[in-house]
Amino acid sequence: MKIQKITNIDLFTLFNSLLFLMMTKFVYYDRFITYRGAANIHEFYFYAAVIYAVILFFWVKLRHMKISFYILILFEIMILLHFAAAFVEVDGHRLYDLRLFDIRFDKFVHFTNALIGTIITIYFFQKNQCQMTKFMLMMTVFSVLGIGAIIEIAEYIVTLTVANNGVGAYNNNMLDLVANLFGSVAAVLLFKYILKDYMNGNREQVAS
Repeated sequence: MKIQKITNIDLFTLFNSLLFLMMTKFVYYDRFITYRGAANIHEFYFYAAVIYAVILFFWVKLRHMKISFYILILFEIMILLHFAAAFVEVDGHRLYDLRLFDIRFDKFVHFTNALIGTIITIYFFQKNQCQMTKFMLMMTVFSVLGIGAIIEIAEYIVTLTVANNGVGAYNNNMLDLVANLFGSVAAVLLFKYILKDYMNGNREQVAS
């Protein structure tokens, strides 16, 4: 029987699975109880299940592809940014709950993750030999907004099924989507005016 070679995606998934499980056991659970209360533990398990399902989904879909190291670094930044915002405390409050320029830090996380997610999406489009025309860049933005909308739908399910949840009101969900839009558009501009030559060169290396 042929033994499949361990890929960087396998190692990346293993590392983040262990990281997530350790954070869940030793940090996330206790923090959730502190901020949300034991009565809302179902919300915690819902988020945990969704996050781990996403990790496994991307592992199944990407493990046979040769992924650039810098793309994995961008993925890791997105993951660590989420953990930091949820667990790092400043003046007795979660980083998520702080406000900068009267904007909740949560929106900066959405902006940054949408920006990074758009760059990653462009990378995969190019890896499949797609020319990044204006139309394809627009489709990239729509793709990232769609993923963001799925996350907001998951949060909406929480509002329907978990009493006293910490998701926030309708306004919060819409501001999340607005932050995603700004982040994705910023990434397209970054690609078009700064990263285009570099990422095109990377695509040519992959093709060869």
